[in-house]
Amino acid sequence: MKVKRWFLLRNKNHFTLYLSIIISTIIIMVIQGSLMTFFIVSGVIPDLLLIMVVCLAFIWGDKRAIMIGIIAGFIQDVFWGPAIGFFCLAKMIAALLAGLASHEIYRDQIIGPMITVFFVTFVHEIIVFSLTGFFWGNTFSFYFALEKFFLPRAVYHFILTMFLYPLFYRAEQHNFFYPSFK
Repeated sequence: MKVKRWFLLRNKNHFTLYLSIIISTIIIMVIQGSLMTFFIVSGVIPDLLLIMVVCLAFIWGDKRAIMIGIIAGFIQDVFWGPAIGFFCLAKMIAALLAGLASHEIYRDQIIGPMITVFFVTFVHEIIVFSLTGFFWGNTFSFYFALEKFFLPRAVYHFILTMFLYPLFYRAEQHNFFYPSFK
Protein backbone atom coordinates (compact mmCIF):
# COMPACT_ATOMS: atom_id res chain seq x y z
CA MET A 1 0.00 0.00 0.00
CA LYS A 2 1.46 3.31 -1.06
CA VAL A 3 1.59 6.08 1.54
CA LYS A 4 0.36 9.47 0.32
CA ARG A 5 2.81 12.30 0.84
CA TRP A 6 0.19 15.04 0.89
CA PHE A 7 -2.08 14.07 3.76
CA LEU A 8 -5.46 15.84 3.41
CA LEU A 9 -4.13 17.63 0.37
CA ARG A 10 -4.40 14.74 -2.15
CA ASN A 11 -1.97 16.34 -4.58
CA LYS A 12 0.25 19.32 -5.15
CA ASN A 13 -2.59 21.35 -6.65
CA HIS A 14 -4.42 21.28 -3.34
CA PHE A 15 -1.27 22.36 -1.54
CA THR A 16 -0.83 25.36 -3.85
CA LEU A 17 -4.53 26.16 -3.49
CA TYR A 18 -4.31 26.28 0.31
CA LEU A 19 -1.04 28.18 0.15
CA SER A 20 -2.63 30.79 -2.10
CA ILE A 21 -5.59 31.04 0.33
CA ILE A 22 -3.17 31.64 3.22
CA ILE A 23 -1.32 34.33 1.26
CA SER A 24 -4.61 35.94 0.12
CA THR A 25 -5.89 35.89 3.71
CA ILE A 26 -2.80 37.66 5.00
CA ILE A 27 -2.94 40.28 2.23
CA ILE A 28 -6.64 40.95 2.88
CA MET A 29 -6.03 41.22 6.62
CA VAL A 30 -3.31 43.81 6.00
CA ILE A 31 -5.66 45.78 3.74
CA GLN A 32 -8.46 45.48 6.27
CA GLY A 33 -6.28 46.58 9.15
CA SER A 34 -4.75 49.54 7.35
CA LEU A 35 -6.81 50.91 4.46
CA MET A 36 -10.32 49.96 5.57
CA THR A 37 -10.06 52.09 8.69
CA PHE A 38 -10.53 55.07 6.37
CA PHE A 39 -13.85 53.66 5.16
CA ILE A 40 -15.71 53.47 8.46
CA VAL A 41 -19.43 54.09 7.92
CA SER A 42 -21.58 54.60 11.03
CA GLY A 43 -18.85 53.07 13.17
CA VAL A 44 -18.79 49.86 11.10
CA ILE A 45 -15.69 48.46 9.43
CA PRO A 46 -16.37 45.82 6.77
CA ASP A 47 -14.94 42.35 7.19
CA LEU A 48 -13.17 41.82 3.87
CA LEU A 49 -12.00 38.42 5.01
CA LEU A 50 -15.60 37.27 5.44
CA ILE A 51 -16.43 38.54 1.97
CA MET A 52 -13.45 36.65 0.54
CA VAL A 53 -14.39 33.45 2.36
CA VAL A 54 -18.02 33.61 1.24
CA CYS A 55 -17.14 34.48 -2.36
CA LEU A 56 -14.59 31.67 -2.68
CA ALA A 57 -16.91 29.21 -0.95
CA PHE A 58 -19.66 30.25 -3.34
CA ILE A 59 -17.37 29.68 -6.32
CA TRP A 60 -15.84 26.38 -5.16
CA GLY A 61 -18.76 24.73 -3.38
CA ASP A 62 -19.21 23.20 0.04
CA LYS A 63 -16.36 20.65 -0.01
CA ARG A 64 -13.57 23.23 -0.14
CA ALA A 65 -15.60 25.84 1.71
CA ILE A 66 -15.02 24.32 5.11
CA MET A 67 -11.25 24.35 4.65
CA ILE A 68 -11.33 27.95 3.39
CA GLY A 69 -13.29 29.03 6.47
CA ILE A 70 -11.00 27.17 8.85
CA ILE A 71 -7.81 28.57 7.33
CA ALA A 72 -9.01 32.17 7.12
CA GLY A 73 -10.71 32.05 10.53
CA PHE A 74 -7.67 30.56 12.24
CA ILE A 75 -5.35 33.19 10.81
CA GLN A 76 -7.77 35.93 11.89
CA ASP A 77 -7.98 34.37 15.37
CA VAL A 78 -4.22 34.37 15.69
CA PHE A 79 -3.88 38.05 14.77
CA TRP A 80 -7.11 39.71 15.97
CA GLY A 81 -9.31 37.19 17.73
CA PRO A 82 -10.32 37.38 21.37
CA ALA A 83 -9.48 33.67 21.62
CA ILE A 84 -8.47 30.89 19.24
CA GLY A 85 -11.53 29.43 17.59
CA PHE A 86 -14.08 32.25 17.59
CA PHE A 87 -13.54 33.47 14.04
CA CYS A 88 -12.49 30.00 12.92
CA LEU A 89 -15.87 28.54 13.86
CA ALA A 90 -17.82 31.52 12.55
CA LYS A 91 -15.99 31.64 9.22
CA MET A 92 -16.23 27.86 8.79
CA ILE A 93 -20.01 27.89 9.26
CA ALA A 94 -20.35 30.97 7.04
CA ALA A 95 -18.30 29.28 4.31
CA LEU A 96 -20.28 26.07 4.61
CA LEU A 97 -23.58 27.94 4.24
CA ALA A 98 -22.24 29.83 1.22
CA GLY A 99 -20.96 26.61 -0.31
CA LEU A 100 -24.33 24.94 0.17
CA ALA A 101 -26.10 27.97 -1.32
CA SER A 102 -23.89 27.76 -4.39
CA HIS A 103 -25.60 24.52 -5.41
CA GLU A 104 -28.91 26.34 -5.80
CA ILE A 105 -27.80 29.68 -7.30
CA TYR A 106 -25.95 30.45 -10.51
CA ARG A 107 -22.33 31.38 -9.91
CA ASP A 108 -22.15 33.55 -13.02
CA GLN A 109 -24.67 36.12 -11.80
CA ILE A 110 -23.71 38.71 -9.19
CA ILE A 111 -26.97 38.91 -7.24
CA GLY A 112 -26.66 35.37 -5.82
CA PRO A 113 -23.35 35.97 -4.06
CA MET A 114 -24.52 39.41 -2.90
CA ILE A 115 -27.62 37.98 -1.21
CA THR A 116 -25.59 35.09 0.21
CA VAL A 117 -23.03 37.49 1.72
CA PHE A 118 -25.85 39.57 3.20
CA PHE A 119 -27.44 36.65 5.06
CA VAL A 120 -24.21 34.88 5.95
CA THR A 121 -22.96 38.10 7.56
CA PHE A 122 -25.80 37.83 10.08
CA VAL A 123 -24.90 34.21 10.85
CA HIS A 124 -21.22 35.10 11.29
CA GLU A 125 -21.92 38.06 13.55
CA ILE A 126 -24.46 36.15 15.66
CA ILE A 127 -21.93 33.35 16.23
CA VAL A 128 -19.17 35.77 17.26
CA PHE A 129 -21.62 37.77 19.44
CA SER A 130 -22.88 34.58 21.12
CA LEU A 131 -19.40 33.20 21.78
CA THR A 132 -18.10 36.45 23.26
CA GLY A 133 -21.29 36.78 25.31
CA PHE A 134 -20.96 33.24 26.60
CA PHE A 135 -17.33 33.58 27.66
CA TRP A 136 -17.04 37.24 28.65
CA GLY A 137 -20.52 38.71 28.65
CA ASN A 138 -21.79 41.39 26.31
CA THR A 139 -22.06 45.03 27.31
CA PHE A 140 -25.07 45.64 25.04
CA SER A 141 -28.19 43.72 24.06
CA PHE A 142 -28.61 41.54 21.03
CA TYR A 143 -31.20 43.84 19.47
CA PHE A 144 -28.93 46.85 19.87
CA ALA A 145 -26.10 44.92 18.18
CA LEU A 146 -28.48 43.78 15.46
CA GLU A 147 -29.57 47.33 14.69
CA LYS A 148 -26.29 49.18 15.11
CA PHE A 149 -23.70 46.63 13.98
CA PHE A 150 -25.07 43.54 12.22
CA LEU A 151 -27.49 45.20 9.79
CA PRO A 152 -25.13 48.03 8.71
CA ARG A 153 -22.29 45.53 8.26
CA ALA A 154 -24.52 43.22 6.21
CA VAL A 155 -25.55 46.11 3.95
CA TYR A 156 -21.91 47.22 3.66
CA HIS A 157 -20.89 43.67 2.70
CA PHE A 158 -23.77 43.47 0.22
CA ILE A 159 -22.48 46.56 -1.58
CA LEU A 160 -18.81 45.56 -1.45
CA THR A 161 -19.57 42.12 -2.85
CA MET A 162 -20.82 43.80 -6.01
CA PHE A 163 -17.24 44.92 -6.63
CA LEU A 164 -15.24 42.07 -5.08
CA TYR A 165 -17.06 38.98 -6.34
CA PRO A 166 -16.22 39.65 -10.01
CA LEU A 167 -12.55 39.89 -9.03
CA PHE A 168 -12.61 36.52 -7.27
CA TYR A 169 -14.66 34.97 -10.08
CA ARG A 170 -12.24 36.22 -12.72
CA ALA A 171 -9.25 35.06 -10.62
CA GLU A 172 -10.78 31.59 -10.52
CA GLN A 173 -11.39 31.63 -14.28
CA HIS A 174 -7.71 32.49 -14.87
CA ASN A 175 -6.45 29.84 -12.39
CA PHE A 176 -4.97 32.42 -10.03
CA PHE A 177 -5.49 30.10 -7.06
CA TYR A 178 -3.65 27.23 -8.79
CA PRO A 179 -0.25 28.73 -9.56
CA SER A 180 2.36 26.46 -11.06
CA PHE A 181 5.83 26.70 -9.61
CA LYS A 182 7.67 25.14 -12.54
